[in-house]
Amino acid sequence: MDSLDLALHMASYGALCKAVSELHSSAEVVLVISKGKLAASHIKSGGPAPDEGEFRNLLSQLEIVITMIKANEDKFGDLRFVAIHYKYVDGLFFPIDDTDTLVVGIMPPYDDSFVAKVSSLVEKEKRQTAK
Repeated sequence: MDSLDLALHMASYGALCKAVSELHSSAEVVLVISKGKLAASHIKSGGPAPDEGEFRNLLSQLEIVITMIKANEDKFGDLRFVAIHYKYVDGLFFPIDDTDTLVVGIMPPYDDSFVAKVSSLVEKEKRQTAK
């Protein structure tokens, strides 16, 4: 991927993050992780932010979890998303391709229609990325 393609890719991910954050008022953090690094983000103000070391560890953990779960795609089909429920926030992880994952931090309550809308946006992104 040359530098122009990379710039367009990052701009597309930025637009994806913003679009997802606008789907629900409780979607506080929306990120795209690419090859273990932050590729794009949209963060609403007022939420807690990890320091750089914590953030680096979080990215590594996410990469490991998604990679491990995707290893079963040959048996079960393409991974659509992974949900992790904490007391105060849910983490929703939507693989875009083999190296990129959309991460959504959302405070409950929300319903399945939010997940369906995010999935639809991710599928659209996958089609655009494949071109």
